[in-house]
Amino acid sequence: MKKIFYLLVFVFLVCHPQFAKAEEFLVNFNLDKATLAKGYTIKSKDDQLLIPIWPNFQIKENFFSGSINTLDLQINSWPEKLRPISAIYRFQFIQETKNDLNFYLNFQSDSENYKEVYVFDENSGKWEEVYSQINCAKNQAKAWVKKQQGLIAVFERVDDLTAESALVLDKKTGEIIFAKNQEEVRPMASLTKLMTVLVFLENNPGWNKKVVMQKADFVGGATLYAKIGDVVSTKDLFYATLVGSKNNAVEALIRATGLSRENFIKKMNEKAKNWGLTNTYYDDPTGLSEKNVSTAREMSIIAKEAFAKLDILKATTTKIYTVHPTNRNVSLAIANTSAKVLNRDLCITGSKTGYTTEAGYNLVTQAKADGREIIALVMGSEMSMNYEEVYKLLKKYL
Repeated sequence: MKKIFYLLVFVFLVCHPQFAKAEEFLVNFNLDKATLAKGYTIKSKDDQLLIPIWPNFQIKENFFSGSINTLDLQINSWPEKLRPISAIYRFQFIQETKNDLNFYLNFQSDSENYKEVYVFDENSGKWEEVYSQINCAKNQAKAWVKKQQGLIAVFERVDDLTAESALVLDKKTGEIIFAKNQEEVRPMASLTKLMTVLVFLENNPGWNKKVVMQKADFVGGATLYAKIGDVVSTKDLFYATLVGSKNNAVEALIRATGLSRENFIKKMNEKAKNWGLTNTYYDDPTGLSEKNVSTAREMSIIAKEAFAKLDILKATTTKIYTVHPTNRNVSLAIANTSAKVLNRDLCITGSKTGYTTEAGYNLVTQAKADGREIIALVMGSEMSMNYEEVYKLLKKYL
């Protein structure tokens, strides 16, 4: 018997506005017994959908027929928090098959968002996820389909982060599990202080050294409510820097090392350079300067190094710390700026916030569960959303 194969495909490219006026490509197919024995690949005319029929395809009949065509119904909604990144095809197979059919669909996406294949059941009116393998390098999805008819497309999760950039890093392997604009250079605000304390620890004059607060220390922003002339230990200044992100504590801490402010900042930049961080630069040690910039990827490297230091880990996870100036009988209580993640159902092993008008709301947090430890960070989130977004990333990927 002569092979019969008529290909007419309707493709509705709803994910590309420039194809709003759909072109019609009718697809009908009728594969005879000889063709089924050899194997054949059903293709859409645009070659973006392939359905391979393997040799000796298991089917109850001696032929296999069906169609692929355009949407013939109105889709009112997509699966929740998903958007189509491939064409949408309607398929129908007349004969029952003994095996799942493989669908290979090409898609267009340059994002790293999670991708899935869904089939629309026209009887129930619902989109249902099907088992699939996604090859992002080739922009191709392979799906296993049990249904004889429906709509099929590749979808990706809609980005629901307000953060301009974000990243999740597996601390042990160094694998980047999730990223959004990871190479975008942004102001880091008080995330700066992680590098500040790293340089301080290399030049620590001793935890009990006493430092006199000076007028020049009061540079603005978050401030330790000490007075000019108060005598504070380096330990108290260190904790005030990381627990409450106090800028005057930073300035006093730097003076305690005996280094000039200029040389201290130079060491911060040298350390970044030695780690190969080409997009990280420090103009001041507090983060008030908008010239202090980094990327989500490079910031995760700094956080990994910082949270590996026990002193930094302990300070950044201390919920309340009290500073005791030695020259007067007063207690200055400081609440941790990361309290909104520290007080959740996570085992936090390091956290630091950062905010300026230009930078937005930043947060980097390290957490562990079941022997695994990851770092999640956001840069440029909307007001207070840094806490929620980092929490969600940690809960999702731990």
